[in-house]
This record gives sequence, structure tokens and C-alpha cells, in this order.
Amino acid sequence: MELKKVTMNLTARDIANTEILTTRLNTRNKASAVSSALAITEGITRMVQDGGEVMVRRKDGSMETLVIPGLGSPAA
Repeated sequence: MELKKVTMNLTARDIANTEILTTRLNTRNKASAVSSALAITEGITRMVQDGGEVMVRRKDGSMETLVIPGLGSPAA
């Protein structure tokens, strides 16, 4: 896989999020965390655009549909 260098301006919040994701996704570094987050987001948004829904089961067993801004609302 060919690598390309990308420069980004990130806020302090963005940096904190990359640090959190580095731990949660067990990645080697922040760049790997960003790459993983992009791949996860691409997969989820593709499924939603294809008519799917993202559902989360809470600890109490209840289900909630996640709405991703910019992708429209889930089917009623």
C-alpha cells in the first residue's frame, strides 16, 4: 500500500480524540487511529446510505438508532 503524507490542522479537542482512539482502537500511533477511524466511518456511512441503520444496544438492553448528521434521518 502506497503511503501519502497529509498535513492537517487539528484543534485541541481533535488531538484529545486521537489520543482516546489510539487507546480504544489499540493502534500504534495517532496516525493509525485516524486511519482506523476513517475506515470505520466510511463503512458505517456506506451502510446508512445503502438504507441501513446503525443501532446501539444500551447496558439496560434498550436499543437506540444513531443518526449521523449529513446522511439524512433514519427511515420511520
